Amino acid sequence: MIPSSRTLRPAVEAARQPGSTRGVNPMMKTTRTLALVALALGAFAPSAAAQRPARGESTPVQVPRGTILIRDLDAVWTATGEVLEHVSIAVQDGIIRAIGPNVQAPRGATIIDGKGLTAIPGIVDEHSHIAMDRGTNEGSAPIVPEVRVADALNPRDLGIYHALSGGVTTAQILHGSANPIGGQGAIIKTRWGMDEARQLLLEGAPRTVKFALGENVTRKNFRMQGVPQRYPISRAGVEALYVQAFTAAQEYKAAWEAYRKDPKKYRVPPRRDERLEALVDIMEGRIRVHAHSYRSDEILMLMRVAERFGFTIDVFTHVLEGYKVADELAKHGAGASTFSDWWQYKLEAYDAIPYNAAILHQKGVLTSLNSDIPWLQSFMVYEFIKPVKYGGVSKEEALRMLTLYPAKQLRIDDKVGSLEVGKQADIVLLSGDPFDVYSRVEKTIVDGIVYYDRTREAELRGEPVREMPKITRPVTAAAPAAPTRVAAERPRTYAYTADESSVVALVGATVHPVSGPAIPNGVVVIRGGRIAAVGPAAQVEIPAGARRIDVAGKHVYPGMINPLTQVGMDEINSIAASQDFREVGDFNPHVRALTGIHPHSEAIPVVRANGITSVMSVFSSGIVQGMGSVVQLNGDTPERMEIESRAALVVDFPVQQPQRNARTEEELAFFDDGHWHGGSATVPVPPPSTPDSVGTLEGERMEKLIALFERAVLYAKRPSSDDDPTSPFEAQADGRDRLMLEALVPAVTGEIPVLFRVRTEREIRSLFLFLDRFPEVRAVVVGGDQAFRVAEELARRNIPVILENVLYPTADRAEPVTARWENAGILHAAGVKVAFAVEIVEQARNLPYHAAKAAAFGLPKEEALRAVTLNAAEILGLGNEMGSIEVGKRADLIVTDGDPLQIVTQVEKAFIGGMEVSLESKHTRLWERFRDRK
Repeated sequence: MIPSSRTLRPAVEAARQPGSTRGVNPMMKTTRTLALVALALGAFAPSAAAQRPARGESTPVQVPRGTILIRDLDAVWTATGEVLEHVSIAVQDGIIRAIGPNVQAPRGATIIDGKGLTAIPGIVDEHSHIAMDRGTNEGSAPIVPEVRVADALNPRDLGIYHALSGGVTTAQILHGSANPIGGQGAIIKTRWGMDEARQLLLEGAPRTVKFALGENVTRKNFRMQGVPQRYPISRAGVEALYVQAFTAAQEYKAAWEAYRKDPKKYRVPPRRDERLEALVDIMEGRIRVHAHSYRSDEILMLMRVAERFGFTIDVFTHVLEGYKVADELAKHGAGASTFSDWWQYKLEAYDAIPYNAAILHQKGVLTSLNSDIPWLQSFMVYEFIKPVKYGGVSKEEALRMLTLYPAKQLRIDDKVGSLEVGKQADIVLLSGDPFDVYSRVEKTIVDGIVYYDRTREAELRGEPVREMPKITRPVTAAAPAAPTRVAAERPRTYAYTADESSVVALVGATVHPVSGPAIPNGVVVIRGGRIAAVGPAAQVEIPAGARRIDVAGKHVYPGMINPLTQVGMDEINSIAASQDFREVGDFNPHVRALTGIHPHSEAIPVVRANGITSVMSVFSSGIVQGMGSVVQLNGDTPERMEIESRAALVVDFPVQQPQRNARTEEELAFFDDGHWHGGSATVPVPPPSTPDSVGTLEGERMEKLIALFERAVLYAKRPSSDDDPTSPFEAQADGRDRLMLEALVPAVTGEIPVLFRVRTEREIRSLFLFLDRFPEVRAVVVGGDQAFRVAEELARRNIPVILENVLYPTADRAEPVTARWENAGILHAAGVKVAFAVEIVEQARNLPYHAAKAAAFGLPKEEALRAVTLNAAEILGLGNEMGSIEVGKRADLIVTDGDPLQIVTQVEKAFIGGMEVSLESKHTRLWERFRDRK
């Protein structure tokens, strides 16, 4: 339910501190029309547009401001170059008045205990789409700078609260990227609970406009049959359109200047045109340009067009190939606001590298990081850590990339972006060091008011929030543990591993077996691709002739395992020809993923470089989607990558959902072109929970699945099928019934696990009903967003859970925003075995950070490590083969300079099947090529 302004008001009252002197006053309703408004003829010149009141505004708007003292903080990262320790921050009427060790509380201040907490400036997001009504593009014309986002703001969008949970206090809300010149942006504060849209706006912020380049503008990925194409559809056409538009603006300006110079020569003034007036304001610097961009050639083109017409592109946003033209950007005077590590999701993002921010910064370009996607804001505190990992940016400079530098790009750094006396009190309180991945956002303060407090969500949101389960002891499983296949009993594989005569000894590191305690000054001996010995240096004899590798001061861990992904099957997500993870038909148990894996995919070394040495690649279409294949991330053919080609059956469990109205805005995830981000390269958005969470096996699709499994059970006892032996041969149909049933036998008899894609409580309870009919099935829950609601039942049934997309906030408004982050900890407390997966290829390398997020919210750290190593192996029935450093197991190992779940940790060496593998990737090659470009 979306609350009304009446229900929101108590939330603001609860958030407001007693020292506040200003309340929330109603204001005039903002104009929502996006159409061109015809103005009366007059003698105003176009240059006067910046001084005219904005549409729909007549009086200043007041917003609540708080008075607080944050006392005795462990540390304050000011973003000015100083890190202060054991200081307090005094705020009065929303402004920072003092920072220091002996600060007095302002009169009437609310006191916040800062012990154990670290303060950083509120995060400033240069590119966001939260707080908007549904439409993010004006599709009627390619040039629409007269349109204003401010006229379409929605103060009740839950995205505002999600942003607060990630420490975002200021954001530029932009038009979509379907137009070469889109609408004017709105710079807002994340003041949750406001009555009116204008109360979100940052007072005194400049006017901005969204330009766009690339695939979204030319609509190359969004062609629909029967819909006429809109000019331009080529990059050359985009340039021509810019020149056409600004030439017209020059003529418009000249006409008004001539009229003003001698109005008596004209019978009437020139025709007024808001679109052309906006273009004139752009050329004359009254509206600042932020340009959606990807490819370096287009970036260069737009700079040249701007220079031709006498203005500057203030910021290239996304700017994924900015590193290729960093010198030109610096010379032009443009800033760059980029993604931290996104790539691969479409062709123009294929050369994106995580070193982009570092190269741009080192070349003198004012550089920031942005979110674009609303759910990314909830973990923005992870984003500024990544330039430290990728490119060696200092921690101070990296922090500024999400605080002071975007504030400078938006020309609001006199107000926000750093913690200084006189600036607005936008403060984020963390549970620890900002560069420690286990730190949480505890409180987010805007204008001196606590709008987000992890421990007071229902109170500050001002709407009902379901309580999270509290489990104090593990549940005893009623079912026996799932059997693990013994390596000797498995068919021979063709895995590309070290030669039998090869012997390697890793010496001097701290060895983390995962299955047991860490071993300081340990030794790991590898022979013929397997672990021959592991233990303290004093107890392990290194064979004569072994190649000794000194890793003193480092750490040795088992390689990480992603148990459900499309790595190797999805090269460029927007190009269908590069994808091999879908098949026709609802039931394909006989189709295995292995032969769809491209061993030379550029994604494989990218994922491997972050310590992931094996994955299970899967299909994602139909009901019974096919057999997942576990492969090592090394080898030049699928056969030589194979660990287990038919490791698990994957089923998209077809629960019939209750009838509901159209999706609400908090359920949708948008790219900046306004398209719902659906499919394999996206975050799956589950339907909201309903009061009726009782399971069901109703629906035609469910009945077909049950019938198929029933037939497979009978077939396992006495093989027979409905195939007609007298029918003429047809390759697609011949023997299909028998092949399907034969493929299902290992699944229905418990020989291999069956991974059921279920997310909500209703879906999981429906799965329980299904499993009651098929008790031999060895089920694994995949997704499991609301698995915590049935944690004890999962434990009793001994059903493990593979959690996906743990970084993102819950999509269900009725749940706490932290529900998905707490999920793993609750499941573990109940006795459920947990692993993590990242299915989307573009984010697969970030698997360890999903585990770290769960560890920050209750999952023990050692269990988080098991969840991406041994637990994943055991869930797939391969616990005797991999997942820990034990004698006889595969020698899949990584050497790091620290905890692999920490973002700042570097993976320095990797061994797969006992062979040392390269950590070079397309990304490192591009980094090395362009970091020293002259």
